[in-house]
Amino acid sequence: LQPIYSIALSNDGTKLATADSRDICVWNVEDDYSPVVGKGRWCFHQQRIGALAWSNDDSILASGANDDAMYFWSLKKRAKRVHYPHAHRGGVTAIEFLKNVDGFVLVSVGNDGCVNQWDITDDVMEKFG
Repeated sequence: LQPIYSIALSNDGTKLATADSRDICVWNVEDDYSPVVGKGRWCFHQQRIGALAWSNDDSILASGANDDAMYFWSLKKRAKRVHYPHAHRGGVTAIEFLKNVDGFVLVSVGNDGCVNQWDITDDVMEKFG
């Protein structure tokens, strides 16, 4: 077993995302934590994943890791992903979607001491529809 470095409960309370040094898994809270996205499916980060966040409508899961990257995942199109490779020099330490905004807007912080705001709406719509 790998250590788990990050968890995020969906806004509706039905899904729990977990992340280790490489993999992100999503579990169905209402069905005895059965896997929705199992190990080896969302595994593109190269270093420890320390940040997870669900979009306001729970359609997108964001992940950030020590590899400087952020990824965005959709349960509707599980084989696709949006990749921001150089989000923070030295790694992403936290991410959060902004509330009460149109589209998909989030804030990230990292080991570079920066706070960045990202509007990923166009990228998400292009990749996931």
